[in-house]
Amino acid sequence: MADRKCVGKKYEYFLKDKLGSGTFAEVVKGQNKQTDEVVAIKIIKKSALEKYGDDILEQIQLEVKILKELANLSKQTKCPFINRIYEFLETANNFYIILEYCNQGTLYDQIKKVKKIEEKEAIFILFQLLQALSLLANNNIAHRDIKPENVLIKDGVYKLGDFGFASQKSLYKTHLGTFPYMAPEFFNSDSYNSKVDIWALGLLTHEVLFKELYYIGKSQYDVQQKILTKPYLLNDQKYKISEQLKNLLCKMVNKDQNARISAQEALADPIFDFCKHDPRYQNIMEAEQLNWDHLNKVDQIQETIVLQEQDTPIGGKKQKEEEEQQKRDKEKLIQEKNQFIQNGISSIKEGILDKIAGITLMVQLADYLYDNIQQVCRFEILYILKQATILIQQLRDRLEQKAILGKHDHVKIEFDSEIWMHFYEDISVFQLIDDLENQKNKMKKKYIDYVKQFNSFAFQNFPDNYQKVESIANLNLSKLIDIQLYQDQLFTKMQFLKQDSLKTQDENIKNQIQKCLLWMYAVYDYQKLCSGQLLNIQKFIKGIISNDLDEMKSCLIVS
Repeated sequence: MADRKCVGKKYEYFLKDKLGSGTFAEVVKGQNKQTDEVVAIKIIKKSALEKYGDDILEQIQLEVKILKELANLSKQTKCPFINRIYEFLETANNFYIILEYCNQGTLYDQIKKVKKIEEKEAIFILFQLLQALSLLANNNIAHRDIKPENVLIKDGVYKLGDFGFASQKSLYKTHLGTFPYMAPEFFNSDSYNSKVDIWALGLLTHEVLFKELYYIGKSQYDVQQKILTKPYLLNDQKYKISEQLKNLLCKMVNKDQNARISAQEALADPIFDFCKHDPRYQNIMEAEQLNWDHLNKVDQIQETIVLQEQDTPIGGKKQKEEEEQQKRDKEKLIQEKNQFIQNGISSIKEGILDKIAGITLMVQLADYLYDNIQQVCRFEILYILKQATILIQQLRDRLEQKAILGKHDHVKIEFDSEIWMHFYEDISVFQLIDDLENQKNKMKKKYIDYVKQFNSFAFQNFPDNYQKVESIANLNLSKLIDIQLYQDQLFTKMQFLKQDSLKTQDENIKNQIQKCLLWMYAVYDYQKLCSGQLLNIQKFIKGIISNDLDEMKSCLIVS
């Protein structure tokens, strides 16, 4: 095709796939032809650099040097929060920087698109970027242009990118950056350190939370004066965030660079404790380990091929044989990778379908209780059905948003960002999302019908407690019931049914109660149930259908 361009032997791109552009560079979406991996290619035209002299060439070389050093450091420390460089290539007309492709755009795009980013999510974003700044500061590197446009998002992971202004010193003298994010020492001091990045990240977090630039003016001079004189205060009613986060932001946006908190100190703040145990973070770090393991394997194979090329004599039968062997090695690598991707996609689909079966199991229990003992389990029926309806809605939304699920969603789902990219290219995902929407609507209708029946029953038979009943059996399906309240209700009713089982002499009734108890126990901890950590869901369903209590018991995984 006419608009197809090649970069060396490994990379290609199409002119139409432009991701962004600047003064003397543009970024396009490309592909590694050897591995099929999607990459971002930063194209710097030499002709556009001529008027800037040698200084700009030195800065480009410095950017590449820093990116390569950070890639190596990220490998050692397992820090996935910096946009990774793969290669630097030069032709007669252009420089090419081959970078990791981030499929969800920039933080700037997200701020514009999303109505509001909640505090907890903003803290999670800040937590990731602070780890990037900590790695930079530990190696005397300053980014010097922290802003939402330079934070890239790949599969929900926030990565610091565009190191065009970066440098590596203990102290800096060149004053550059984007004015609303520049620290006071840019203007009132002869030198500064990497803490200018902390100031900028604090203001970036402010922008994420409140959709405003704190230091803004009619001119650059006006912005500069405000940065120097206007205190950073969060007393206004519009700044509705926790005191803990306010305190941290004030430590970051501190005009005294010596008193300003460092990235490492900020990460020790208890505000980030939940982030460290967040399944998303654990999945991110697992994926980073898997990614480096895979890259190391590819590097070893490619290194072997290079060594073979170096040892091959020119001409002759031996050279031809070794070239054929190299071709076979390359084809084998591609086949292994394709098989790895297909296995991963299959694992994802199996996990999602099993998770849906687990949620459906909750609905079936609600129906079972309604058909058999609704007079004593009215609230429990609503609790269970409401949780199931919201869970199916959340799963549908996450798939529509092309989110990455992990082992906490289901044990069969292995986290790998590249596999998820291929998974979401499959047309069957759209059908799955539609099916989930239909299931959610059926669950919602069932829940509303049950609510109306139970509210009517409560109004007629318990008028004094009707308000309490109404407050529990409401139609708000946007938020899960408090897990402790949910479990307390189920536990109480399980104890009640257990006592009934001990009293009755009728074996049929006793078996039905035992079946109900086993089922309620499974649904009691729905998070473990739906993730496959508690039981074999399909086998448990078979036990329910066949009324086989022993089969149901054998499915439970008791830790």
